[in-house]
Amino acid sequence: MAGQPVKEAKKALRKRVTAARKALMESYRAAASRRMLTVLLGLPAYQRAKTVFLYASMPDEVQLYDLMKQALADGKTVCLPLITGKGTMEAVAFSSLKDLVTGEYGILTVDKSKRKLVSPSDIDLIVVPGAAFDRAGGRLGLGAGFYDRFMTEKAPQGYRCALAFSCQLVETVPMEPHDAAVQYIITEDENFAVNVK
Repeated sequence: MAGQPVKEAKKALRKRVTAARKALMESYRAAASRRMLTVLLGLPAYQRAKTVFLYASMPDEVQLYDLMKQALADGKTVCLPLITGKGTMEAVAFSSLKDLVTGEYGILTVDKSKRKLVSPSDIDLIVVPGAAFDRAGGRLGLGAGFYDRFMTEKAPQGYRCALAFSCQLVETVPMEPHDAAVQYIITEDENFAVNVK
């Protein structure tokens, strides 16, 4: 049974890559984020999407706030995750960055009074957060399984795109059967589609 060694390998990789990401200069993160957003905005998957599911970036992650603004300006429905229980989340839409407030764990979320639940089956594009990714589309999440469950059970039709710094692209991500892969990866240096089964 490979369960425990895989979990240990994931934990070690998560620690190593998260430290590398935190070590990046803020100015580098900002410039790299802008470069990645430019690539994403040019993708047919973005241009065709009517509903996009994003996340509220923490300071050391790829910054998505300009993407939120642009997607709203482009007339798209923009959603963020709403944690509803252990390992479960829903998609809630908002119409302005002014609708965002600090929620649990210090992560921005949509103000209760402004939330509009969106059916996961309406989501066309998911920008997936993660600690590490590999060239086969393997994704190492942050360990709670929210996205794996959401993408496979609720929004399997959503095109999964990861924006990650080059230091987050690794040789191999240890994967378990329930782990959901991504279909497109954008870093500050390259971008490529992944042939996910």
